[in-house]
Amino acid sequence: METYGPKIQEAIAEYMIETDRTVTGKTARSVSFSVFEGPQSIGLAVGGNKVFATLHSGRKPGLRAPSYISIKKWMDSKSSFRGEKTIESAKTIARAIGRDGFEGENISYKAALRVLNALITDSSAAYIKDVEEHLKNSTSKNVN
Repeated sequence: METYGPKIQEAIAEYMIETDRTVTGKTARSVSFSVFEGPQSIGLAVGGNKVFATLHSGRKPGLRAPSYISIKKWMDSKSSFRGEKTIESAKTIARAIGRDGFEGENISYKAALRVLNALITDSSAAYIKDVEEHLKNSTSKNVN
């Protein structure tokens, strides 16, 4: 899993850029991973900053509006929003997000699909190798 963590991290950043989910790259750079193991399993946990978590899980309607200042900074960095009305537009967007919320998107899953085939192939090969080694060792011990 340590091998695939950086690959999934990179795939998430690429996906966010390709789908216009990031402007400055700060949120994409915030993505991190950690490997965890249980008695019979191993996994990879993916996380990021608050913006990444919000993009992932969405936002319920009826909550307090987010800061219009953050939205204005985003609009400024996007460079397609210019003019005197940017602050008013940012306030309007913030109120709409607070009132209506928005549906999240499982960015990690969609990005991980890009490296999943390689992960399955590699883990299958490792499993087969382990089974073959186990059979070889157990067969050689049972021979008279």
